[in-house]
Amino acid sequence: MPCFADGARVFDVSVSLSSDLPVWPGDPDVAVEPAARIARGDVCNVSRLALSSHTGTHVDAPWHFVDGAAKLDEIPPQRWIGPCFVARVPEDARRVELAHMEAAGIPPGTERLLLRTANSARWRPGKLTFDEHYVALSPVAARWVVERGIGLVGIDYLSIEAFDDLAHETHLTLLGNGVLIVEGLNLGAIEPGPYTLLCLPLPLAGGDGAPAHVLLIQEA
Repeated sequence: MPCFADGARVFDVSVSLSSDLPVWPGDPDVAVEPAARIARGDVCNVSRLALSSHTGTHVDAPWHFVDGAAKLDEIPPQRWIGPCFVARVPEDARRVELAHMEAAGIPPGTERLLLRTANSARWRPGKLTFDEHYVALSPVAARWVVERGIGLVGIDYLSIEAFDDLAHETHLTLLGNGVLIVEGLNLGAIEPGPYTLLCLPLPLAGGDGAPAHVLLIQEA
């Protein structure tokens, strides 16, 4: 497990689960409803949650797109935790292409990669609607990730794959080669460079994915 020096900075790069969040078209809206409330005579406050396994900041297990591949509870926890590199993609990029990956200064041997794009500016206060014109990873850039031996890649919107990628080539390239995916990150306050990633998905038995609490640690 990583050991953090005094003065290390901790960044929460998750989005809060609420009914304000956008959801993938066809997925259920996020519902957080009162199940018990002290104010109405109950002994404690309890809430009822209803949401998709791919809501907000969440992870994709390979089984999400590859039948017979690893499910969430079959993935060792240490794969979600450890050194990572945050790469900044130019704000005017409409898709993360091979040239962006090669120009991003991603160090050789990187095992976990998070992509900060113009998407992070989408996470604003208030009710949000789904925008199909988000920045996604191209299939060619996804193949670059696989070829570099990167085992986890994250991005700052609800999918790493373009909305119009009807063949799901990006997901299949990554998940079909065992690359874990983290989606729905908010990297707006994160500068490019090395960090320690703490990604803690809900331990959903047999899961195709799950919401996650994701932190980045920057050593002093």
